[in-house]
Amino acid sequence: MPQSGTEVQPVPAPPRVPDRWCGGYRQSALILGGAQLGGYGPAAATPVGPTVALLRTAAELGVTHIDTARAYGASEQRLGAALPALPADTFALVTKVAPLATPDGGARADAGHVAVAVEESVARSRETLGVERLAVLLHRTADAWLAGGAAWEQLRRLRARGVATRIGVAIQRPDELPAVLALPELDYLQLPCNILDRRWLAPAVSEALLARPDLVVSVRSVFLQGLLAAGRAVRWPGLPDADRDELITTLDRLAVTLGRPGRDELCLAYVRSLPWVTSAVIGAESADQLRQHAALVRGAPLSAAERDWVRDAVPAVPEELLDPCRWRTPAAALCP
Repeated sequence: MPQSGTEVQPVPAPPRVPDRWCGGYRQSALILGGAQLGGYGPAAATPVGPTVALLRTAAELGVTHIDTARAYGASEQRLGAALPALPADTFALVTKVAPLATPDGGARADAGHVAVAVEESVARSRETLGVERLAVLLHRTADAWLAGGAAWEQLRRLRARGVATRIGVAIQRPDELPAVLALPELDYLQLPCNILDRRWLAPAVSEALLARPDLVVSVRSVFLQGLLAAGRAVRWPGLPDADRDELITTLDRLAVTLGRPGRDELCLAYVRSLPWVTSAVIGAESADQLRQHAALVRGAPLSAAERDWVRDAVPAVPEELLDPCRWRTPAAALCP
């Protein structure tokens, strides 16, 4: 106990991640990715305590949004069990509708059945998460045009009823962008991008995104499903070990040359330097790891000149590596 007469100093609050504003919508520069909470197996039996600790840390750090999906195993279930431990409306929740398309891209049923499937998926998400209103509802690209656009029209109706604040699409490739940007009332986009992926730097892609200042753009797979952070410690799909090692050596050298704390920070600073990026979706397996990610987000993004220099210095990689949906690994299960 403190001695008599001494004043107990309050514990300072941790530094908060910056907020971003886009089209009048506020979202933290870091979004907590919920895929790691999925468990894919006995997740329902996992104690809720660690998830509560993770969410409390996220709130202390100023994280405003959590990203999840019906397809992320038990992610919604674990979030729904943990959220009551925090004040109501601590987080805005982003979720993706359960997959609707068949493997060949066709619809499971007619427009009426598709609309019902969307309605039921969203109802299950709300019930599981324990909320009446969702911040953002997303479709996969393959689902947005099902049954003559019935799936997308149902999202529009749900927003009109106040079930969601924003609606959008989680795309996988730049060639999906033109059609998605033409969807009526689209105001949220999620896409995968990282320091190796030059596809999103094409002038047509950048110009299309910059032409939509109202559009919130959240970027997932900043660390390429963890490969960029793991470096040489793991095998990389479709890339020989020698090429992987050369790539990691280059990234580490660039981080030192640019005065960056490390490879992870360089990767994040690169993505955040893209002028159309609102936020980065990053998962965390513990509160400590989330604090580390938040510290990286508080750093300055690369300048445009630095970004161009990094782009030119990093070796090109096969497109298969850039698309986890094509990997023959568990990462494919996390595709939107």
